[in-house]
Amino acid sequence: MNLILTNREHNIEGNWYAPRAFLEQYKSVFAVKLLNTTSSAGDWDGIFFQLINGIVYGIPFGQTNNYPNSGFTLWTGEVYFSCEYSIWNGTIEDKIIEDYCEMTYTK
Repeated sequence: MNLILTNREHNIEGNWYAPRAFLEQYKSVFAVKLLNTTSSAGDWDGIFFQLINGIVYGIPFGQTNNYPNSGFTLWTGEVYFSCEYSIWNGTIEDKIIEDYCEMTYTK
């Protein structure tokens, strides 16, 4: 069974923050960062960090408003980054987010 939350799609009931809360319910997910929240409809994206067997995985995710139906579709992408947890610290997380934003949002 693949425990890494990659390439998944879920329909989530609730408001803009329900997809983030859905990811946070997994014990292996220790941080969910919303990075692009400019859409008033809640079509947002970001990256989350998951710890499995001593390895940290950074995985991008997005959410799309299901209007005219209720809720959101949450999708997760491929692993963007991975490293051993033993070298993990806040500055690594900040650098990963900075690099991801630069790659994703600048053209």
